[in-house]
Amino acid sequence: MPDHKFERDSGGLAWATPLIAALLMMELALGGANDGVSSGVAAFATALVAGFVLYRSPGESRFWGLARVPLCLFGGALLWSALPAVVPVSVRPAADLFGLALAKALATTLLLIAAALLAYRSGSPARLVRWLTIFGIVYILYAAVDAIDWLYDAAHATRYAGTLGNTNAAGIVFAVVALLAGGVVLSPGGEGREGRALRLAALAGCAVALILCAMTGSRSAVLLAVLFGGVMLALRLIRRDGAAPPIGAVAIGAVALLGLVTIVALITPMADRSSYLAADAGLRWDSIRHYAEVAWSSPVWGYGLGSFFEINLQTLTPGTAPIYWNFGAAHNAPIQLVMEAGLPCLALLLIGVAIMARQVFTVRRDWSSVAVLCAIGAIGGSAMIDIALNVPAVAALFAVLVGALWGSALAGHVSLRRASLRRRSVGRPRPQRVAHRHRGSPKDRGQPIVEPTV
Repeated sequence: MPDHKFERDSGGLAWATPLIAALLMMELALGGANDGVSSGVAAFATALVAGFVLYRSPGESRFWGLARVPLCLFGGALLWSALPAVVPVSVRPAADLFGLALAKALATTLLLIAAALLAYRSGSPARLVRWLTIFGIVYILYAAVDAIDWLYDAAHATRYAGTLGNTNAAGIVFAVVALLAGGVVLSPGGEGREGRALRLAALAGCAVALILCAMTGSRSAVLLAVLFGGVMLALRLIRRDGAAPPIGAVAIGAVALLGLVTIVALITPMADRSSYLAADAGLRWDSIRHYAEVAWSSPVWGYGLGSFFEINLQTLTPGTAPIYWNFGAAHNAPIQLVMEAGLPCLALLLIGVAIMARQVFTVRRDWSSVAVLCAIGAIGGSAMIDIALNVPAVAALFAVLVGALWGSALAGHVSLRRASLRRRSVGRPRPQRVAHRHRGSPKDRGQPIVEPTV
């Protein structure tokens, strides 16, 4: 559990978790904060909330001691990416976008730290998962109403792009909402009236989110949703903490949802797009290789944050122009980061993430952490072959999920350390009084010292 100062101040930030969840879903509903104005407003709003959470958190908390190494590495990565603004180390073709891109990176980092602090206070990401599910259901209802026009107008001719304007990004968002809602459905406990109501609402939200995911025609999003959904179901059936869900009901529900998603996929562009999966995979691999070569042309400093589109246009050749002329992202997050901020920035981030992963996987996790980990895996997997993390709202959602998982793990490390100290104090014999010579007056020197019997 957190230390005494956290326990005393924990009630003062009870509003922060639902507010962050509401902000994230609002950004997703309003286009993903994917243009200059909305991304700047979203970065300011999230940084303001995150900054207030940091301000209200005590500086002497054990959290800062456990988190100092990853936070220093992340700070070093931000500093490295910001140096081209003050040091003329490279040509920045998109200097007008540099400040906005740096502000978005800073706001996302602050949001990760704030989510980690909130999860550290409660010792679990369960509160965040619950609020993300509640506001996620509202977002899914809004998207479902928007999808009615798509179904009526051009169900067989186009792919549903959701509220983000991009089919693949919308697909992974629907997959993440389905995974989080599925985690609430499978969670142990919650047998009261409110718990059952939330579980039923989460089940309906999970079903609608999976249908919307299939409507996007995003093969990677559907595959990741099914893959991590199967992992969650398998882990829930073998876990021993709490009452196990009724296996029969879970199996029937899983089969029904899978059948429904399959039917929806067959009547949408999903089925047609699956026929040329191999060709698309080859094209995606070629694009990754192409942008890796561009990144290697400036491996130390990159070309500046926010400069991908300009760099892409400047490096086109007659052979690559017909394919990559309208690419707004590299479809691989690490390669694009190297293109914009250089290999040292990527190395600092990867080392920090590796330390975070070690802290997460060396402590026992509750069920909500499993759901968060599956959602993180879905976004991370999509970012390797798509533009998920290039959408500011999706990147913010990813940062909040990572921070919540990490903060709850740090709370677990504090609990383990306290338990270890308690076991040591119980098994250690009580110290006995040790006789020692007292400095006496000169006339007592040379006289025997009589020690009291203990």
